Amino acid sequence: MYHRINKFQEALKCFSKVLAKIKDDKTVYIARGVVYQDMKNHQLAIKDFTAAIKYDEDCSEGFFRRGRSQYYSKRYKEAIEDFKIAEKKQNIEMENDKEMEKNAGIPDGLGMCYHALGNFEEAL
Repeated sequence: MYHRINKFQEALKCFSKVLAKIKDDKTVYIARGVVYQDMKNHQLAIKDFTAAIKYDEDCSEGFFRRGRSQYYSKRYKEAIEDFKIAEKKQNIEMENDKEMEKNAGIPDGLGMCYHALGNFEEAL
């Protein structure tokens, strides 16, 4: 709730309290990482998304969100790797959940990375 009303510090405190008790919850790591992203603290966001991936290697969202923070940190090659993994994992998730919709941010992220690297053909 705090995150939605831009009370980022309060949101971080809440998520950190939960993680102090339940250390293996990918959802909380992702949620806290999103707060860090919104605060433009991409290093801490990457750390949290990496933790989420550690606890669930099949979760496309962790790779997608880490890719976004990698992009904003100008680590374009690492971001491309994350976006590609996110895409593969998402395809598997969609096979198992027919109601799941594609994350349009994945191809957008790939395109932005390729553009930043000057690979305009691939960006298209």
